[in-house]
Amino acid sequence: MTDSADNGLRVGVEVINETGVPIDEEAAARAVMFVLERESVSSGEVALAFVEEAAMAELNKTYRSFDGATDVLSFPGGPDDDFDWPEPEEGLALHLGDIVVCPAVAERNAAEEGISLAEEMRRLVVHGTLHLLDYDHEVDQGEQRSREAELLGDPGWDAPPLVSAP
Repeated sequence: MTDSADNGLRVGVEVINETGVPIDEEAAARAVMFVLERESVSSGEVALAFVEEAAMAELNKTYRSFDGATDVLSFPGGPDDDFDWPEPEEGLALHLGDIVVCPAVAERNAAEEGISLAEEMRRLVVHGTLHLLDYDHEVDQGEQRSREAELLGDPGWDAPPLVSAP
């Protein structure tokens, strides 16, 4: 999905769902675009994938040396990006990176937090998108978590839930 709205935003978001979870791919793409717009990113390409636990565990082991699946991983892009899934659309400025979300882990997290899976998935997409933009909660002084809260509470948020309520 590419958005080339009158506001000058030229962002492509490729959504891939490799799970049985009913992801609203348009809503997922809109969530990424919302964050990018609020962060003043006017062009680029993002891949957003939803994967099963085994695939996420493999990515977590390969790229972070951690055993087991995690909820979200982000792989920032750029001119030297060698993560080739999927290819950026022709004419877009920069491959901003890839976000991978594991709905099964998100569902467990949501249950622990007492929130809906839809809300947790929205939070993870915002979280992952911010990582593509150089936010890093592991080393910053709370900037990423603060920005996440601002974005999630933004009254301009108009994307529907990323998943249907069970």
